[in-house]
Amino acid sequence: MMATAPPQDSTVPKKGRGVVPPRALAPARAVTRHDEFYFTDEMTVFQVENRLFRVHRHFLAENSLVFSSMFSLPREPTDSSSAEGTCDTNPIYLSGVTELEFETLLRYFYNSMHDGFSLPQTSWIALLSITHRYDFPNVRERAIREVYGTAATAEQQQDHLLLLSVAEKYDVPPERLLPSLIALVMRPQPLTEDEVALFSALTISRLAHAREEFVRATPDLRRLPPAQSVHFLLVPSPPNSQSRKEDIAKDVVYKIWQIQKGDLH
Repeated sequence: MMATAPPQDSTVPKKGRGVVPPRALAPARAVTRHDEFYFTDEMTVFQVENRLFRVHRHFLAENSLVFSSMFSLPREPTDSSSAEGTCDTNPIYLSGVTELEFETLLRYFYNSMHDGFSLPQTSWIALLSITHRYDFPNVRERAIREVYGTAATAEQQQDHLLLLSVAEKYDVPPERLLPSLIALVMRPQPLTEDEVALFSALTISRLAHAREEFVRATPDLRRLPPAQSVHFLLVPSPPNSQSRKEDIAKDVVYKIWQIQKGDLH
């Protein structure tokens, strides 16, 4: 008896014919660019001091109104291969910027997402400088936190004169350097001539005013008459006297620098 061939499965492709991919069966859709992650970036050459840098524009334009405006300016009607910023012979010159400042800014953009990213205090201050002048608000805030916040080491937080001079130069809000202001108000020694030269007349006036108010509010036992001074020298200071002085100094700083307690964060 002759065997009959099994029925053919219509779903099985015939020999020599490939399986039609599902994508080909789907209705055609327009291909569009992603709103956020489609970069029309280009490399730009900058000269900072005597050093050339060739970097992406994206980070600079995205985070700084100054650079964004700079890149939006129409180019000179010259050969595109020699336009400013496109080659080493015609870089964009950043006047007044130091190599350390620009290098630190780029290191922050390219490397800060990695675990363990850190910078020395001098670099954070350099970053604060360039972000202040070129209007990088978010990066500037990070630099302020690193210089004045809990991320700073105890030794760095104790350099009160440096912290105050940097804050004055780069418009750091006074509430961010409250520990340094309190320490300088409570300091027994007056400022030296070299220290006075670090600050503006306004800051020196405020420090003098605050120190005077603090002294008036915390009379020293050593100013008592001699007969009583000997007696008091043998009596230990009250355990909360230092804490009380710090509270008085803090109130004086709030008043002189017009800090609202709601500004603290």
